[in-house]
Amino acid sequence: MISITDLFKSFGDEAVLKKVNTVFDKGKTNLIIGQSGSGKTVFMKCLVGLLEPDSGSILYDDTNFTALTGHQRTDIRKKMGMLFQGSALFDSLTVEENVIFPLEMFNKHMSRKEKLDRANFCLDRVNIHNVNHLYPAEISGGMKKRVAIARAIANSPDYLFCDEPNSGLDPQTAILIDKLISEITEEFQMTTVVNTHDMNSVMEIGQHVVFLHKGNLWWEGTAEEILTSGNKEVEHFVYASELMMKIKNTKRSS
Repeated sequence: MISITDLFKSFGDEAVLKKVNTVFDKGKTNLIIGQSGSGKTVFMKCLVGLLEPDSGSILYDDTNFTALTGHQRTDIRKKMGMLFQGSALFDSLTVEENVIFPLEMFNKHMSRKEKLDRANFCLDRVNIHNVNHLYPAEISGGMKKRVAIARAIANSPDYLFCDEPNSGLDPQTAILIDKLISEITEEFQMTTVVNTHDMNSVMEIGQHVVFLHKGNLWWEGTAEEILTSGNKEVEHFVYASELMMKIKNTKRSS
């Protein structure tokens, strides 16, 4: 579980996050959504320690992450997995070496065989087979995303962060990635936080949805509740596409 209390972040005179309060529960897919410039990227960067908030607190279970120094945060960071936008695989490493990389960083006590076994387990879990010795340039975009997920869960994280996981994917592959993230979240009981602008992802896996607007936590609820939020800014975001507008009109006429 991650608890956020009165989180405030500014750049110069511009307040980007304005006393955000929310809780991301264990075993759930927690989605951060909002228009460009709403503060969602800054929010996620604060959560993982890439940016320092001006005030407020971020608790990982019972540990106040914001009160720790850089070195003291290592134990928490070992429990984090990160799925980057665009996958961010190392081009010079094979698929297998990419998945092993975080094990080399944080689990130096593991034997080579243990690391290989863990990498193969993670690749198998994301339905990737027989590509261990291929390089990222030799596999498809959807496979790259799966390999990136395998790398993110290699260290058995308690917390999984996904930044625009469907970026650059076709709709069918995007749905498969959404389902995979949802499945491993429940299976491994991780606290998963997904930064996205994709309403398909919201509807597919949005167990807890946080909507940011101009740095404020404007609304939060479930995927089902967001369709009838009654909030003008939320509805403007949700029904921006023709497909979602058709869903809205169908609901009204039924």
